[in-house]
Amino acid sequence: MPGCAVNTYETGGPTSNVDLRRVIRDSGLASDVVVEAARIDERSGAKVAQVTVRNAGSSTRTIEARFAWFDKDGVNISSASITWRTYTLKPGEVEEIGSTSGSNATDFRISIRSDSN
Repeated sequence: MPGCAVNTYETGGPTSNVDLRRVIRDSGLASDVVVEAARIDERSGAKVAQVTVRNAGSSTRTIEARFAWFDKDGVNISSASITWRTYTLKPGEVEEIGSTSGSNATDFRISIRSDSN
């Protein structure tokens, strides 16, 4: 992502089941936006990803997120026109962010950034 500093997300709590390879987030979100879970499932031949985020801060945060999908060889098969979706999280609020892929996808990656990028 040109012009956007991102870091691999590291979880702080022992209850997290986040696969760190799947989550990339803006370093400015480190203390406020916590990724609690990242899951993938198959429904009707398509892969479905769901990521749970929580605003652990004391003020409302607006974030943007987008998914990238990969085939069995690790090749990005996402559309070139993937857009960032905006989410506003009040303090303590939990949001489920999801995406559905085509049948050739086997894995995903989610990028999360502050809306100020």
